[in-house]
Amino acid sequence: MSTQRKMGAEVVIIGGGIVGCAGAYYLARRGVKVVLVEKSVVGNEASGRNGGGVRQQCRDRRERPLAMASVKLWQGLQAELDFDVEYLQAGNIRMATNEKRMQDLEREGAEELQDGLAVEIWDRDELRRRAPYLSDVFVGAKYCATDGTANPLLAPRAFGWAAKRLGVTLLTHTRAVDICAQNGHVTHVVAQDNAGEIMIEAPIVVNAAGPWAPQVGPSLGIKLPIEPERTVVAVTQRLPRLFDTFVSSHDLGVYSRQAREGQVHVGGVGTLTRTFDQSTPVDALEYLARGAAQMIPALRGINFLRTWGGTLEMTPDKVPVLGRVPGIEGYVVAAGFSGHGFCLGPIAGKLISEMIVEGEPSLPLHEFRLERFAEKGIRG
Repeated sequence: MSTQRKMGAEVVIIGGGIVGCAGAYYLARRGVKVVLVEKSVVGNEASGRNGGGVRQQCRDRRERPLAMASVKLWQGLQAELDFDVEYLQAGNIRMATNEKRMQDLEREGAEELQDGLAVEIWDRDELRRRAPYLSDVFVGAKYCATDGTANPLLAPRAFGWAAKRLGVTLLTHTRAVDICAQNGHVTHVVAQDNAGEIMIEAPIVVNAAGPWAPQVGPSLGIKLPIEPERTVVAVTQRLPRLFDTFVSSHDLGVYSRQAREGQVHVGGVGTLTRTFDQSTPVDALEYLARGAAQMIPALRGINFLRTWGGTLEMTPDKVPVLGRVPGIEGYVVAAGFSGHGFCLGPIAGKLISEMIVEGEPSLPLHEFRLERFAEKGIRG
């Protein structure tokens, strides 16, 4: 019969994706004793299964300041973490196949310029000149030069390894069973690994468990309005260098980027299936192949060498929950990034560390409060 093991920390972080690992790193850099609990391995779930876009444009306006601040962190990550995450600031093109979509991009671009994000509106001729590899189906595009890409398999791990070097305890293959509180204050986390149960005493717990965040801490009685959605990415064999810029079209329903070694990644945008199932449906591959060929003629007849499914964490307004949970002292949620959290990971982790150590983050997080859903009559 196994006995319960006990540990102690100043902060427990649940979830080893890019947000959780970044939070652990920035906290450890400030001298905080952190234990990170991950049910699988670091960077294995949503953070490691996305398209690798590091994007500021085409976001909810509430997120834009965070994305812009995060890109500044991305620019220095290789030196700071002493690890090459394959970050490339080569821009992002969002294309339109019709005038209505183009008008939407123009309106969005005007708002982005007001917020200090440098974007360009390209007509058909400028798009042909700047991105000749794209098909002639597009009438124009919006371009952000400071957007880019990174390797989603490497970035969370780079944060995790750097955090470990600073003294963070990484408990992988360990499931957080519950978050416990007494008299309105967090007291400990109950976790489970192959050897049995672990009680981790800590006054602060950060729930960064992505799509699994609503399942964490059932005894707290907090309902998080986060639902899973399946995403699928397919990768080709190595190809000659075709393009460096991240490209996407909501009209065609696909995005694409070419990795450093030449493989082209293709993923879908738009309506996704609400499920934890990470298998790849055959019709999804057909859809991605068709969309990729329509977008980039050089990809006609391509073969996908491998595919993977991932699980996104969707909130009703597609904006994350980031901040303290009222009524439970010491409980922080950082989840619900709704398919665009890879870029935000570094700044989310940094803001969490500031909130915990200094009391307030350097950027306002009022718009990301959990309470906003109750105020709108949305239940978890």
